[in-house]
Amino acid sequence: MASFIYKIFKTIRKFGGSAVAITQDISDLFGLQEGAYGKSILNNCSIKSFFSLEEENIMVLEKYANISEKERIEMKSLKRGESLMFIGEDHILAKIEASEYEKNLII
Repeated sequence: MASFIYKIFKTIRKFGGSAVAITQDISDLFGLQEGAYGKSILNNCSIKSFFSLEEENIMVLEKYANISEKERIEMKSLKRGESLMFIGEDHILAKIEASEYEKNLII
């Protein structure tokens, strides 16, 4: 499965498309072949959003992404809807809020 996801991400990017990968456990991405698949998936994403992470996942991410000590601390303390986004070389904190229309759809 990891090989398929790796290939599909590369193919989609090659044709100018966008792919979205979501996981609750970052270590899932880096668990095979010393993180080769996870690293490739990260490298083929132009925008990465990280919500609140457990210490174990932050340690895994540190090996494969350029995060500062401040960002490491922020990742542990993000609240619901807050995200650390990597957009190219820029790392920004973002808050995602649902519109009233979206809130009404959920209720």
